[in-house]
Amino acid sequence: MAEFKEEDLPFNTYYGDGSAIEESTLEQVRQAYRQTAARFDWRGGDILLIDNMLTSHAREPFSGARKIAVAMAELHPPENA
Repeated sequence: MAEFKEEDLPFNTYYGDGSAIEESTLEQVRQAYRQTAARFDWRGGDILLIDNMLTSHAREPFSGARKIAVAMAELHPPENA
């Protein structure tokens, strides 16, 4: 808090009008994330591909080495849209 305003913190969430979301509502959202989370044990050579438009993702603590490769592209709507 010495370096950033509350609204600039990375995990703060607000309604579209900028007003604060009630803690009880945030807890309901967090619970929904916990209930629908998919977790698995990583093995050497595993690859994870995520579509950020379809999947909400997070990182949990880990140990050991890892290699991160990132590719980003612009969203292109389906041809029949």
